[in-house]
Amino acid sequence: MVPKMPAGRGKALLCFARTHPGLVLRRTTQFAVAALVLLAAWEFSAFVEALRVGPPAGALARPPVVEGFLPIAAIVALRGFLATGQFDPVHPAGLTLLLATLATAWLFRRSLCSWVCPLGTLSEGLGWLGRKLMGRNLAVPRWADIGLLVAKYAVFAFAFKVFFLMPTAQALAFLRTPYYAVSDIKMFDLFARIGPVGLGVVGALVGLSILIRSFWCRYLCPYGALLGVLGLLSPVALVRDAETCIHCHKCSRECPNGVDVEGARRCVVSAECTGCTRCAEVCPVDGALRFRLLGLATLRPVVLSIAFLSLFFGAVVWAKASGRWESSLDARQLYRLDAVMSRQRPSG
Repeated sequence: MVPKMPAGRGKALLCFARTHPGLVLRRTTQFAVAALVLLAAWEFSAFVEALRVGPPAGALARPPVVEGFLPIAAIVALRGFLATGQFDPVHPAGLTLLLATLATAWLFRRSLCSWVCPLGTLSEGLGWLGRKLMGRNLAVPRWADIGLLVAKYAVFAFAFKVFFLMPTAQALAFLRTPYYAVSDIKMFDLFARIGPVGLGVVGALVGLSILIRSFWCRYLCPYGALLGVLGLLSPVALVRDAETCIHCHKCSRECPNGVDVEGARRCVVSAECTGCTRCAEVCPVDGALRFRLLGLATLRPVVLSIAFLSLFFGAVVWAKASGRWESSLDARQLYRLDAVMSRQRPSG
């Protein structure tokens, strides 16, 4: 029997959902994706464990969604796709997720970061924890903020040069290596066998994310830097009306990635905007903050959010329907390739 919610609390929650539909939708999406990722991690752990027991006699369940954590491999696969027109059969889910991410970043800014990325969800949660423990997060001095952002985009520029501009022949050769075939398993080994240094780095990042809001997303994530650069080219602009703005600072305070929304003269131009729509939703003045499509049409925040979710998850549905989601390698092939990479002789 489901306990009944008190009438007063139920009405308050219903009122909150009506007045903040975007936030309710975003939180629901974040928690659902986080649960899906945790389930995939558990399934992949069982898959790797079964794979290394011995040559599999039958099919083993491998969740393709883990390929979403192989952005570098997916970028190389994209190079191969652009050069040959052939969709990567080894890690097709990774390429599908990358294409969906790039498309949505161009159209809806870094929406992946604030809606789907589990690291973004974790970063927000740690920042919230910091505010609960300390009353507020620590403010980063302006000079340090600029320096850290410059460093992040410098790392992105280096990665862009290495992976996006690598010779086509080199990219195609990498896609044929045993390492690429089992890169998801190698990624699992990296975290499953993490040592004291790795634990120290993770602990430091967790601590900094508690102290400083969105520390990882704003200052360290090179993937977010790529999406932020694409977002600057978006046909959707966040426009601030300086004449009707009452300078309540709610928009800037509510931004999960520290964008100074109120400081914009008209269009909010920032590679750190994650397209969460929170600023426009909390603005108390109707029309003071608006999303404009090519300067011609105004889009409600919830409409923009639904459009992002439809495109991103629609790409996944398309990939599954067209056979571009499951890897062409079966468990037995992966066992042999993993054995080769581990310098072990397969027993069957």
